[in-house]
Amino acid sequence: MRNVIRDYFLAASQLRDPKLWKPVLWAILLSLGTIFLMVLLVGGLLFQFVENLNSSLTGWMSWADGWLGGLAAVFGSLFIAIVGYFFLASVYAAFLGLFLDSALDAVQQEHYPESVWEKPPSMVESSISSIRFILWSLVIYLICSPLLLVAFFIPPLGLLLQILLGGYLLGREFGQIIEHRIPRELRIRKPGSVLHGAIASFFWMFPLLNFIAPMLLATSLVHARLRQLKTI
Repeated sequence: MRNVIRDYFLAASQLRDPKLWKPVLWAILLSLGTIFLMVLLVGGLLFQFVENLNSSLTGWMSWADGWLGGLAAVFGSLFIAIVGYFFLASVYAAFLGLFLDSALDAVQQEHYPESVWEKPPSMVESSISSIRFILWSLVIYLICSPLLLVAFFIPPLGLLLQILLGGYLLGREFGQIIEHRIPRELRIRKPGSVLHGAIASFFWMFPLLNFIAPMLLATSLVHARLRQLKTI
């Protein structure tokens, strides 16, 4: 735990570097646009579901026609908003990953100039990796949605589940991005850190701080991985 805190402290101390902010700005713009489109799509599907529910109740439960449909709409919207907010972390992280290499280079050059550091992958490879991460995150959230729905009514459990789920996804994604910059013969099969990711997932819950949380995670993982290589 001490090393994780140290990694985050070093990552935060380098936020003064402009190279770390350009990827953040691009990721914010692209993520907000994507989430807006997703809200329109999911909102339309939810509206259609409520309409169908009202139609099915008209014949045999007309007394529940209005309030039951309204209840489904309210709880459905609230649940989608909560899950969507945390899923936004995955979308944001995927877009951040497209522009992250300059920030990773800045950390490596300032703190570990003697380390062997591979060239970044092409934009095509980064785009494929980001799309794969978004799809994988969507699958994980869909699989876990029943558990998230139950945990929604038990706030501490729901919060802990969201942090761990986000920590796994974010730690795994940024760990793989960083591993591509490590010489092939030194790469590990399961890069990343759930603990590093869980801290970023916790930071994600706070407005404004959430926009720099993935960047802090990525740069802290650079410290963790390159420090590990120094001991080999």
